[in-house]
Amino acid sequence: MWQIVYNVLITLCFPFFVLYGLTRQKIRKNLLERLFPSTKKSDINNALWFHAASIGEAIIADNLIKYMVKEGQIDTFLITTNTYYTKELLLKKTQASIQTYALPFDLLFSIERFLNQGTPKALLIIETEIWPNLIWQVQKRSTPVIIVNGRISDKTFKKLLHIFVLHEKCSLSY
Repeated sequence: MWQIVYNVLITLCFPFFVLYGLTRQKIRKNLLERLFPSTKKSDINNALWFHAASIGEAIIADNLIKYMVKEGQIDTFLITTNTYYTKELLLKKTQASIQTYALPFDLLFSIERFLNQGTPKALLIIETEIWPNLIWQVQKRSTPVIIVNGRISDKTFKKLLHIFVLHEKCSLSY
């Protein structure tokens, strides 16, 4: 039920966002990449996926990746971000082996297009950048979703539990 209501609302609002975005250079720079995402230049299968919405989160993701590389735990990483500027900063700052993309808009077809190009090992969302379709589609593929450094009240957590838990094997905990 929540999925239907959310997707109807976001679909109705999206044309207005596009018109607004076309008037803003910051949004216009990665509008097509976020609407029609592609990872054809690299393989996202079994990558540990970090979503870092802005610069602060990107720094946290970069530090976590450096630590994991140093510990030799995982060798394939993917970072998505919302802004063009943060993506460009990450491309300059991180190792060439770390794949960096703009996060698709939270529209079903954009998220599915991105995820149909490979299955990440897990999605780590830095802070509480919660996008319902992203979480629903990742869970649908049995990929764990982990929130890192996020703050959620007990009341909000209970609401999110009802919205995001799709089936018995998917769960949220803290």
